[in-house]
Amino acid sequence: MQIKEGIISRSADLFYAFRFLKLLTTPWEKMTAYEQGVIDANGKVIKKPSERSNEDKSSYTVFHKLVFNVKRLLGKLPFGKTKLASYAAALFLIKEHTGMSEDRIRKTLEDIFDEPLDTTISENTWYESDIGLSQGVYVLRTDVVSPITGDTIAKENSKVVVESTTPPVTRFLGHNIYEVLHAKTKQKIYITNGDISR
Repeated sequence: MQIKEGIISRSADLFYAFRFLKLLTTPWEKMTAYEQGVIDANGKVIKKPSERSNEDKSSYTVFHKLVFNVKRLLGKLPFGKTKLASYAAALFLIKEHTGMSEDRIRKTLEDIFDEPLDTTISENTWYESDIGLSQGVYVLRTDVVSPITGDTIAKENSKVVVESTTPPVTRFLGHNIYEVLHAKTKQKIYITNGDISR
């Protein structure tokens, strides 16, 4: 019985992974939710839940909301011939939120943008020691966005605090990812050393 349940579970995981990637790579204008007027051409919801028909509700479920938020976030990222810059941290959070592998995220991004992913990051390695990011107050070089909503959660030129030398929480796309504290909101955010300056 457990073997059968395991097969069903893996099949469901594969189905949702495929569905996630298919929705992620579908243009907004070809989404059923767009055709029914639930979202606009940028994926933003324009029809209130109380105004939606049953057909509308099936075109915009919790699953769609997750995928659309990730898709909107990706729409803000520069790829291809430009630099990945500070987005390794946001992509790491997408990986954590979706369970997608680093290779799958790279391949999906290359498919979306139809060109190779340039992972060059302008790094400030003098902020790092052998054990991590040095203690201090840093200035963000770019906005930091939420991987869940796509909204800005920390503005460019705002300050982040590293209270003591901080080791990276992980590496993603070949770059260290650090958890730091936003000075104003006291919210924990993820950055690379390319996101900050003194």
